[in-house]
Amino acid sequence: MSERENPLAGLLEPQEVDPETLAHLEGKPHPLEELESPERVEGRPRYRVHGGRLEALRVEGRGENRTFTYYPLGNFAARIAREVVLDDGVERETLFEVVGYLEDGARLPLARVRATEFATMGWPIREWGARVILPPGQGVKDILRAAIQSISQGGLKRGVIYRHLGWTTMDGVPVYLHAGGGIGPEGAVGGLEVEPGRILELFALPEPPEGMEEVRVWKALLEVWPRLAPPEVVWPLLLYALGAPLGHAPFALYLAGPTGARKTSLALVAQNLFAPGLDAPPLGWEATANALEGAAFAAKDSVLLVDDYAPSGDEHKRRELAAKAARLIRNQGNQTGRARMRADGTLAPDRPPRGSLLITGEDLPPGHSIRARSFVLELPRGAVDLGALSEAQALAREGVLARALAAWVRYLAEGLEGYRKRLRSQVEELRPHYPFPHGRTTDAAARLHATLELLEGYWATLDLEVGREAVLAALKGAAARQEEYQKDADPVERFPSLLLSALAAGRAHLEDLQGQEEGEPPKDPHLWGWEWQANLSGHPEAASGRWVPRGPAIGWVPENPEVRGLYLNPEATYAVLSRLATENGEGLPSPRTLWKRLGERGVLHTAQEGGETRYLVRVRVGGRLTRVAHLRGSYLAETGNTGNRGHFADNEGRNLVPGNFGVPGRPGTDLQHGDAVPGEPGTANLPGTAQTPSRTAQTPSVPGVPGNPELYPPRTLHGAEGWGEVPDEEVGA
Repeated sequence: MSERENPLAGLLEPQEVDPETLAHLEGKPHPLEELESPERVEGRPRYRVHGGRLEALRVEGRGENRTFTYYPLGNFAARIAREVVLDDGVERETLFEVVGYLEDGARLPLARVRATEFATMGWPIREWGARVILPPGQGVKDILRAAIQSISQGGLKRGVIYRHLGWTTMDGVPVYLHAGGGIGPEGAVGGLEVEPGRILELFALPEPPEGMEEVRVWKALLEVWPRLAPPEVVWPLLLYALGAPLGHAPFALYLAGPTGARKTSLALVAQNLFAPGLDAPPLGWEATANALEGAAFAAKDSVLLVDDYAPSGDEHKRRELAAKAARLIRNQGNQTGRARMRADGTLAPDRPPRGSLLITGEDLPPGHSIRARSFVLELPRGAVDLGALSEAQALAREGVLARALAAWVRYLAEGLEGYRKRLRSQVEELRPHYPFPHGRTTDAAARLHATLELLEGYWATLDLEVGREAVLAALKGAAARQEEYQKDADPVERFPSLLLSALAAGRAHLEDLQGQEEGEPPKDPHLWGWEWQANLSGHPEAASGRWVPRGPAIGWVPENPEVRGLYLNPEATYAVLSRLATENGEGLPSPRTLWKRLGERGVLHTAQEGGETRYLVRVRVGGRLTRVAHLRGSYLAETGNTGNRGHFADNEGRNLVPGNFGVPGRPGTDLQHGDAVPGEPGTANLPGTAQTPSRTAQTPSVPGVPGNPELYPPRTLHGAEGWGEVPDEEVGA
């Protein structure tokens, strides 16, 4: 039989012998020979290592007839060398480091066994393989477990292994943990064991530089950094990275750009501040959601790069990717994790992100709230200076960037709690300088600005400074762009385009309010989801064709909709628009939330019932009162098929959104009929209006239209039982 055919051929070759085995073969004792347990039976140890095997004492007989013999517990000997506490910053778990030798003195690999599984004795085979033989018999495993523990009592060592990066406290002194040890106020701290996991194993900082070397590394960093890319990108990126040691950032930094824009290369330079030996992103979106959550939890007070959010054309994969991104970014923004239960029914601590997430992608994750928890920096193709990028990458390989960060960390360690308090107070003071529509944008910009304030204090100790005004201008410019990214995902902003797209694509249609029982199309039926179907019969007396509705009916068109608006069936409309939105990769919020937001922003008419604001109002359709989402006519006039040209305030006169300005109504107060209905400048006033003329000025008064004092004198509407007289056409508009 040839060597290729013989499955045991490789096992028969001479193997390299380690020094301890070699010493035993030369006549020296077994490494664990003569170890004994402290427990004695008439002067004899209950357990011992003899002949390279762990043995137990057997006592037989009684009185003078008692005999003492030892029997083997396997073909090996083992002892617990160290009891280790694994500390992830939230929970502590104990494990045993077990050393073992076969009876011939061959050394077995170091086994790490969780304390909770040590007693089961299933680990010797798992850790050491088939060479280890446990004897058969009931209760032998319990005896073996007791024997290993007993002979290990003398000289048992204890230690702590940290399973996370970032700050911890030792004897009241803050120490920043990295994969290579720790950094405290006096510099490097030795004797620490930090094992954050394979993903973070290269997050090891060098010893902090001192004196002129510290000045040199920071000069090198600050000289190359502004040349890497546009200031609206590089300065927020640097402030975000250097702010990570100050504690968890309540937002993710999202570097967006097309393929080939060098966004991954630029993000890696920022990552090299924390991981000087890293030449590829530590994480990608192919990782599982649990792996992403675990890495973000372990990367405490550090920047963690998750690279290349690029949804594919497959809908299932696109949804799966969006779900992972939503979970991670939402947890980053909310500083929460997914709660879990232990096997005994008690709650285990959650695992929220504890550092700063740096994400790159060709597209932005869907969801208005998800984008609100991201600070987006857009990197066009060609915006990165390749010469400066090469310089920065060389500095990263040489460890210059990591030494600069190590010096910054040592500076923070001298008064960590004080610096954190200053950061929080400055964020509160700086918020008025960034009055953006979304509060999370304000908080993110204020935190980056506050980080700059602390850095300037540190740089002043090195006689270094940056162009403060240029940095703040770049920060404000980057923050101002966040509104555009959020607007694309805002359901209020998307609602008109979704509605018109559904009508234009034949996914739905609107019926005529007056002729809905006869199935008559509304005026201009092609605008409301109807299609002309020509008569091809050729009969001379037949009609030329007819209008046919497409898709399900989702509402009604009253006469003069640009004044009176549209009456939308809330359930049918939401079903159609939600499906269309999901197909386009950006789902809608729940129906209640959608109508509430539209009402608060002035897109829908609202009413007061029982002291509460109702966003679905009652109108008369086909002779009976029906709850509808009443789209304002003034909004429709500007956001209909003619496009989106104006701006109007919400019901409180705030939060401008596309549409007309000055829509009447105020949430939380009584709805007054008879308010002015604004129109388009340049034409005569509508009947009953008091402010702005409209292009529909020649249209006569329409019964039931707010603003017509003839039929709707000013009055207040209250609860379902207190409507008073119900007008023939409309109630609660």
